[in-house]
Amino acid sequence: MSASSRRAFGVKILNSNHKEIRRLKRDGHVAEIHGNKFWNSSFLIMNHLRKHPLRKRSRVLEIGCGWGMLRIFCAVRFDRRVPGIAADENVLPYMELHADVHNVKIAGEKKTFQQLSVDYLSQFDVVVGADICFWDEMAGMLFNMTHRAVKAGVKQIMIADPCRPPFSDLSERCQKRYGDNAEVEAMWLSRPVRASGEILIVKP
Repeated sequence: MSASSRRAFGVKILNSNHKEIRRLKRDGHVAEIHGNKFWNSSFLIMNHLRKHPLRKRSRVLEIGCGWGMLRIFCAVRFDRRVPGIAADENVLPYMELHADVHNVKIAGEKKTFQQLSVDYLSQFDVVVGADICFWDEMAGMLFNMTHRAVKAGVKQIMIADPCRPPFSDLSERCQKRYGDNAEVEAMWLSRPVRASGEILIVKP
């Protein structure tokens, strides 16, 4: 594997020095909301899903999708077409590039957490997101989104993070509201990549 890319959990991730990544930046696709690279908390959910596979025909949505690697993982491993949303439209070309690298088709669109209505969320069985709770106000946004997802009939919500304070706040709120239906799984990975943090899992 060249220094311009890496591979883990069956997906290939282009590094910032890859010629195609550099091309997108030259073309003006500069991320505005920390979508300038692939963030490692996605590996935590990949590892969890490797041990606890999705049910057949599960409809999955990735929120705050960034470069879309969780969606690509699901497409490659489970043969799912996983749509995703991102608040910053500048990350969508990076997602499309990685989809092309893996020869998969994935749809992405610009939406904020607040725009995820009950009606929209009712299309999905599983909602996943990684490294999406990094500002204080995001804890409230994601708590409200989780409530709408539960109301919409979503069967599982998974959010991974390296334990930033806003994420810990979100986890505490969800555990208080959903009791035993909300758990926090701590995880440390040394192979195939180094990553650590927690996954908030809500199963109404």
